[in-house]
Amino acid sequence: MGPNDLRGVIVPLTTPFLDDGEIDRNAFCEQIEWMIGEGVDGLVVGGSTGEGFALDEAEAVVLSRLALDVTRGRVPVMTSIMADSTRSAVRRACLLAELPISGLQIAPPHYIFAPSDDGLISFYGEVGAATPLPIVIYNVISWANVRPEVAARIIDTVATVSAVKQSDKDLGTFADLVREVGPERVFGAIDGSLMSCYDLQIAGSIAAIASAAPRANVALFRAVQDGDRVRALTLNTGLCDLWRHLAAGNLPARVKAAQTLQGRASGCPRAPMAQVGSDDIALIRAAIGRLNAL
Repeated sequence: MGPNDLRGVIVPLTTPFLDDGEIDRNAFCEQIEWMIGEGVDGLVVGGSTGEGFALDEAEAVVLSRLALDVTRGRVPVMTSIMADSTRSAVRRACLLAELPISGLQIAPPHYIFAPSDDGLISFYGEVGAATPLPIVIYNVISWANVRPEVAARIIDTVATVSAVKQSDKDLGTFADLVREVGPERVFGAIDGSLMSCYDLQIAGSIAAIASAAPRANVALFRAVQDGDRVRALTLNTGLCDLWRHLAAGNLPARVKAAQTLQGRASGCPRAPMAQVGSDDIALIRAAIGRLNAL
């Protein structure tokens, strides 16, 4: 996977859990078919939206195998790694490298202590040396943020690092990153500002909002690519309206609620994350209705 091999709306899948906390494999496979039917361009297993922080190594491998079995090459499949040490990240990367996935989405160590710039470069360098799989830097940890100039150093240093998924909400920083590494190496994850991200001609997005409303997100990306500003602005307004009711501490549970409201078996969040309350479900339902009306 080079910088131009993965483009468009890449959806971070949710991980459906049963009441006892085990993975609902059937629901997971059905979600993948739904996403492909909605026209998405790729899938990510075990990201933040997929509660990857709550998955053990074996579960990440099982989910990746399931995704590969269901997709049968129709869209690329990536797997996310969220680990607190280089040793742990390397172990996961080696296990996943045995699968024919398209790449790894790797967050920097996310415990409370942030690595130095050199520590971040060393982290991605050691993981990159352990596996031939292409790597997307998952820039989501606010206290261990990979600044644009550091991302550029990592890309220059580690041959397998091909792109950055930028979740920092600062559009100025986002634009700086695009200038530093090139738009073809950037995926947007600023869910409430994806149109602005797409306007910078980036490769695409890997954003939670797409798990909640895949068809509208695909349509927004296509509208920007086609120069249809009226269509893009209309869709962007509807997606921002929905995002207001998803952006909270229990985001994965809220995305699952949105999926359930659209007839998808999305399961429970894994404890201790709480289910979404009835008042919030009503707000999400209304926002989905307004979006669908567009």
